[in-house]
Amino acid sequence: MKNKNPKKISQNIKKYRLMHNMTQEDLAGKLYLDTQYYAQLERGERNFTIEKIIQICSIFRIGIEHIIEIDSPQSEDLSSLLETIDTKLQTLNYTQLAFLDRFITEMLPFIK
Repeated sequence: MKNKNPKKISQNIKKYRLMHNMTQEDLAGKLYLDTQYYAQLERGERNFTIEKIIQICSIFRIGIEHIIEIDSPQSEDLSSLLETIDTKLQTLNYTQLAFLDRFITEMLPFIK
């Protein structure tokens, strides 16, 4: 799963900058970057570092998934995965199912 279009990152950052009524100079200042250098980043002439992307997410109070678009699994892949899970669940006995239920109930909330 990777971003197929690196320029999309720059476009998404620009979109959030404009949504927050910020100029390139404003955002460049918050990122401690030269305005001209930032403009090159936003035009896609240079690549943002992951550190700057994280900083931008913090500034806009958004998750990184709003900037970096990650391909989601195809529906047939998901369907196949669900079918495999269903098949495996049918082979579990009561004790194993109880353990799995407890795991899901207690541990899953901590997994993001």
